[in-house]
Amino acid sequence: MKILITGHCGFVGKHLMRYLADTGSHLFYGIDLQECRREINIEGLELIEKKADLSDKKAVDSIMNDFKPEQVYHLAARSSVSGSWKDPAGTFNSNVYGGINLLESIKQTLPGSSVLSVCTAEEYGTSGDGRPLREDDRIFPGNPYAVSKSALDFLSAIYNRAYGLNIMVARSFNHIGPGQRPGFVCSDFARQISLIEAGMQKPAILVGNLEASRDFLDVRDVVKAYWRIMNMGRPGEAYNVCSGKPVKISRILDILISLSSMDDIRIEVDRNSFRPVDIKTLFGDNSKLVSETGWKPEYEIEKTLEDTLAWWRKNINT
Repeated sequence: MKILITGHCGFVGKHLMRYLADTGSHLFYGIDLQECRREINIEGLELIEKKADLSDKKAVDSIMNDFKPEQVYHLAARSSVSGSWKDPAGTFNSNVYGGINLLESIKQTLPGSSVLSVCTAEEYGTSGDGRPLREDDRIFPGNPYAVSKSALDFLSAIYNRAYGLNIMVARSFNHIGPGQRPGFVCSDFARQISLIEAGMQKPAILVGNLEASRDFLDVRDVVKAYWRIMNMGRPGEAYNVCSGKPVKISRILDILISLSSMDDIRIEVDRNSFRPVDIKTLFGDNSKLVSETGWKPEYEIEKTLEDTLAWWRKNINT
């Protein structure tokens, strides 16, 4: 099967390719803004890699015409909430206009292919009010990133209804695990602990809001969910990809510190890390995904954090 992955160089993209290769899929076409072939070493993987910008419609059309994928995993995005406050226009250009170009190209050249648009739980905003969010809850985005992903979510549904495209939407909650770049809370904490252990940072961890609760899911469970939605989901439907359990940020920090070899780590609050608008509790209901695809999470949060810290210890110098 010919599979196209946008954003294949990213955190989730690399894990997705490993999982797809394990399922017997070996021919991939990856689109990204950077070159990353040297970082991807998967036995039996045949990867055609293209450095391209999805905002370039001609480049997208050329790739679609040349490769003719049967499945498209659309992961590429600017995914930082804090970054979206700093550059809302750039976030919108990447996430919305890039998505439109991809959908238009699929409509014109490959209307029979299956597409997974990866969106975000940030779209729900404060709709949950401390309860598990369901796919039929209202969309009420509270930051520029969430607005951009809400637009892609709605556009995916429109292209399904108007043109009959086989598009599914994943509304992903916080995914974490080994290989995640800095800028995300679990990876940031693990990186700082690794720096402290290596004598490269004073024994103090800078933190933002520790009182918020989020739904954390191991990236290795996330990519399995994506595969199941792609192959077992219903076109036109959205699926929450989540653990179903809220975890306080302070609990994440406590677990990681307990895994450290250091016993004198201090906590220092960095007010600059607080978001202009934040949500106290955000977690999801995954019953639709479970009942329709048979997916279930396998990794416990302690194991995920242990693996994340181990990855940073190994890669702290790079």
